[in-house]
Amino acid sequence: MRPLSALLVFVMCSLSLSAQDSPPPQTARQALIEMFFGSAPDHLEKHLPTITRRSFQKFATADGPSLLAEISAMAAQAKAAGPALQTFDTGPTVLSVEDPHSNVGQKVEITLQRDDLLGDEDQIEVELHVSRNGKDETIPFIPRFTFLMKTEHDMKTDRDVWRLQEISATVRAPLTDPDFLKTIEEHQRKQNEQMVIWSLRSVVTAEKSYQAAHGSFACALSALGSSHPQTSRSASAYLYARELIAGKKYGYIYVISSCDGSHYKIAAEPATGDSELRAFCGDDAGAIRGSADGKAASCLSRGEIVDEKNSVEGATGIGIELP
Repeated sequence: MRPLSALLVFVMCSLSLSAQDSPPPQTARQALIEMFFGSAPDHLEKHLPTITRRSFQKFATADGPSLLAEISAMAAQAKAAGPALQTFDTGPTVLSVEDPHSNVGQKVEITLQRDDLLGDEDQIEVELHVSRNGKDETIPFIPRFTFLMKTEHDMKTDRDVWRLQEISATVRAPLTDPDFLKTIEEHQRKQNEQMVIWSLRSVVTAEKSYQAAHGSFACALSALGSSHPQTSRSASAYLYARELIAGKKYGYIYVISSCDGSHYKIAAEPATGDSELRAFCGDDAGAIRGSADGKAASCLSRGEIVDEKNSVEGATGIGIELP
């Protein structure tokens, strides 16, 4: 019995050592994560088809890095987030990034929508999600990306390697989701209001030019649409938007009032009373005010100064300093 026992022990040890020497094959998802966030020098090139690598390398010049190097640099910047960036080989979340400088607990996640493995091909679809303080934030359009991975035999390692063949990008718009529709309405409202604020700024600028030329302010928008004095009819007007000169633009009615040549007031009121839009107004001092009840009279009498920087950020998602 002893020789048989020794043989069994030998076989078991051999199998154990063989298992240690041969790690389990990499999944397409693991390959995709390694491609963009790996640490090996060839983490990107390793998962590109041979024909793709050769094509990208042609872009390399003596004066600048190759396209592969530029993509690798972008991946390095993403990895610079350190512990704030996490990737997951399994489960519903593929990638998670928290902004350590955000005071609202902003978090971006890429979640797995489907992973369809068929033979030597795998289609991986992911979706972008944003949350603040643990609550999902509805964004106007939800981007989705589909990565087509396929195994190719690598001559150097004599192994099959997952390589990226194609990337598809789409957006998802859940048109029956009340939260989504509410977000679209809010985004459109902010955008419309910002355009009205810019229109009022245009009137204020035109009035300054008109006063410099005439010695007094114009008391009608139509006057600001007239050509400069002592010039041909084709010369530029003080105010250029035809709709604004006519007193109606972006769903608002514009009227100059309380004008005596030395002072004026300009107000913009929503054309429909149930729009839930604010009214806006300005004067020769240049300040732009707003009124939540949508009434021009309220704005002119007790309107609050508009924070234009935050208005731009809300409308576009980008902070822009207005002159």
